[in-house]
Amino acid sequence: MCPMDLQQFGTWERQTSGQWHLPGTDPEASAEHARTFTLVKQFNELGNVDHERAKEILHEILPEESEVPGMHAPLNLEYGRNLVCGKGVFINFGATILAQATVTLGERVMIGPNCSLITVGHPVDDHEMREGGWEIAKPITVGRNTWFGANVTVMPGVTIGENCVVGAGALVTRDIPDNSLVLGAPGRVVRKLEGENLERVDLDGPVEGYEAGELPF
Repeated sequence: MCPMDLQQFGTWERQTSGQWHLPGTDPEASAEHARTFTLVKQFNELGNVDHERAKEILHEILPEESEVPGMHAPLNLEYGRNLVCGKGVFINFGATILAQATVTLGERVMIGPNCSLITVGHPVDDHEMREGGWEIAKPITVGRNTWFGANVTVMPGVTIGENCVVGAGALVTRDIPDNSLVLGAPGRVVRKLEGENLERVDLDGPVEGYEAGELPF
């Protein structure tokens, strides 16, 4: 019997299209993994004091179709070309983004400290597959103007709608509709955000605030 060609199961196409794959067997995927780690190391070493250089590095990490987000180090990121950010995105300290599949963050998304966006999983029932190192990745999408509190975890294949608030410590395992307040583990919609009890009653400035391209971070 001829030995199995493991490289055919590790291609970039398999990894990014929701198929079972073996990481580390494809030169293209391995090169992107190493490229991202090298640039993330440079970004983290700036220590949040050289914002212009940080933007240059993030621009190099991300794909052409992505805007450069505001971001605080440290960052933990795999496969930077799979992270696509809209205008005005902000990602706080300690983010972990395992982007074996595409992670899309809409305009004005805010990610609180120590959040995790995890696109990749392993076999649950098939112990031999798990021992063999198989993975499967599914994309994550977050709609515009959604805010994550601290320590939120989003699992593979989840889509979160626009104008949502995901409370601190939530574990999001399923899709969330627009205008939802999500709490708990597993995360559940506790109420709709439909324009009642607006905080603007306490405001002494313009409701509009910053434009998306003017955020001070």
